[in-house]
Amino acid sequence: MTSPVDPNEMPAGTQRENTNPTPAQVKAFLLTNPAYVMNDPDLVAALAAPTIATGDNVLDLQRVMIERLQTQVRQLRDIQSELIDAASLNALTRDRVHGAVVQIMEAKSFEGLIAFITDPTGLAAALDLDCVALAVEGKAGVPGLGVRGLRILEAGGTDKAIGAGQHHQLRADIAPNPGLYGPAAPHVRSEALVRLTFSKSTPPGLLALGSAHAEQFQPTQAADLLEFLGRVIERAVRIWLDLPRSA
Repeated sequence: MTSPVDPNEMPAGTQRENTNPTPAQVKAFLLTNPAYVMNDPDLVAALAAPTIATGDNVLDLQRVMIERLQTQVRQLRDIQSELIDAASLNALTRDRVHGAVVQIMEAKSFEGLIAFITDPTGLAAALDLDCVALAVEGKAGVPGLGVRGLRILEAGGTDKAIGAGQHHQLRADIAPNPGLYGPAAPHVRSEALVRLTFSKSTPPGLLALGSAHAEQFQPTQAADLLEFLGRVIERAVRIWLDLPRSA
């Protein structure tokens, strides 16, 4: 059997192949790929910290690399924090809305349904909000208008509040609206409004969720859960008043 050859015992004059890049090749590669070092934190960490004697160019490079890496770390931390906050907030909102829907379905009467929606200890407490209002545009002969807690809007009041053709509206840092929130109006700083269409034979309504926090509701937020809550309330009212479907 042939024994392995020790490189140190190779015959004189034998050339070993050098696979390492030359300094010129390294320089050429970095000039062609200037972002290579910047985008490799492990490589940057392995670089020896330069001193004043190495020259301003090296110092400048180190400073740029460090600043860039610090910026990337901050951005990653911010993104991570935002994702964690968003996940927590969405889970909380979803769970609260689902819990509120169960209580809406368990109402024993139409009056009990309206009481749960409008009482501070009802839907507002279930959603951890400060105020909830339920309003319907006034019209002679509309069923349920005399129920306590239900607010009356003038004709066209829903479009005025939300906007013609809009299904919802989220607003931050709002002025008080006593006509909608009553005595709680001075405490409402942000709101989420959802259009309610109970039936093709009745005027539209409005679900208003109010918060004392000026930034609780913002126009850029997703409103799918609010829309879901609105559709559930529409159907609950329709069932209790035996109304035809809206479409």
